[in-house]
This record gives sequence, C-alpha cells and structure tokens, in this order.
Amino acid sequence: MIRHYRRFVDQRRTHRPSEEYREPSDSEWQDFRDHFSLRKVALGTCDRPYGTPCQHEHACIRCPMLRLDLAQEPRLLEIEANTRQRLGEAQRMHWLGEVAGLQESLRHIADKKQQAERLRARTDRGEDGVAALGWAITPP
Repeated sequence: MIRHYRRFVDQRRTHRPSEEYREPSDSEWQDFRDHFSLRKVALGTCDRPYGTPCQHEHACIRCPMLRLDLAQEPRLLEIEANTRQRLGEAQRMHWLGEVAGLQESLRHIADKKQQAERLRARTDRGEDGVAALGWAITPP
C-alpha cells in the first residue's frame, strides 16, 4: 500500500506546477508549526486540516474533528453535568433558543462519550495507529 501511495504522489507531482515545490519562507514554516501547536484543545486534539479555519467557532464539543483524549474524559463529564444544569435553568426561564442549543450540545456530548468508549475498547485490545486499521505494513 505504501509503495502504491508513493507512486501516486510521484505521479501527481509531475502534473503540478513546479512553483508549488519551492522552499517555504520562515513565516510559512512558522505558520505551519503554529497550526499544529494550536490543535491541542482542552478535550483532546482538533484534527482539522492545515490552513482551514474553525467552522464551529471553537465549539469543540460539537465538532466532528475533535479527537477526544481519554485522559480528558472526566472533563467531558464535568461539561455534561454543567450543560445539564444550564439546560434546567434555561427551561425554567423559558429561554427556548438556549434550550435548543443546550440540547444540541448534549447530543454531541453523547457522541463524544461513545467515541471515548470505542477508543477505550481499541486501546484495551492493544490496537493503535495503522495496526488498528488492519493494514499490513510492508517496507518500501
């Protein structure tokens, strides 16, 4: 598979303008490094691609690009408890827009909890990285 991918990349490069393969400037390198530094968030890592803006205005709990860090699961449970408290207040005050938003957040929190369960199951079985995908790795 790796050989196939390398052939694909080599072939693709023959069709791309040579200007795209110039040496990056210092500021471009810094932007690139900063992108990955800024991907670390409270609950894990943001996996959005390099050079793309956050479409969810940093509402990470709702974002499918958030990769939960199992060590942060207690924080996720705190966020869930806080969101439920806020939902109760919003319902008592008849803030219907707030109710709808908090209910949506709770749906996403439930998704993140399921993600944590799947991740924990894979970790408990010793699956990690490429091996978790079931791919055989052959040297080039």
